[in-house]
Amino acid sequence: MLHSSLRNNSIFCLGGNCNTQTIIPNRDIAKVAHLAMLNQMSKDIKTNPVSVFSGKHRKCKKDVFSFLNCCSSMTGWGRDIGLSQCKSKEQELALYRKKGYCYYIGTYCSSRIPILGICLARKSTYCCFQSKLARIFQEEARKQLKIDFGTPECPKCRGLTVKELQKVDFTKIKIWMNYLVIYSLRLKTA
Repeated sequence: MLHSSLRNNSIFCLGGNCNTQTIIPNRDIAKVAHLAMLNQMSKDIKTNPVSVFSGKHRKCKKDVFSFLNCCSSMTGWGRDIGLSQCKSKEQELALYRKKGYCYYIGTYCSSRIPILGICLARKSTYCCFQSKLARIFQEEARKQLKIDFGTPECPKCRGLTVKELQKVDFTKIKIWMNYLVIYSLRLKTA
């Protein structure tokens, strides 16, 4: 009789002969997070010049008079009556934000009434990355290197160069804490 079980640490039994193994959990999540970060870096490396964790800037628009809101709810009375619709890039941004891939840079007035100067529409700007881990690394590394993400009107979502990576103190990057949160959330949903 073939039997397998994880109860009582019994891993595999064949004909009643069981090998008991002790499962020792790896409590060093910092090393796991570091390996995951290095794996992501190898997938994301760009050449000419070499950089890692490159992002793309994304913007969404919100009209002042609730005509259309493409930054959070994808709604508005302009959409309700069929006069306006959110762009596909704004819908994509909403998905990236939900996954935690984007860093919020800020909001600016993108459309004004001439002479009066009244703002009709605002745009919010984000830097979006390939993964949540890439976003977290960018935030932490840029803090150390004192590199900003630019302004809402002129975002800087570039990857980090080899020279910049050499200056990063990886022991001060708190990725492991964030990775632990991400990992625990995955376990809860599994």
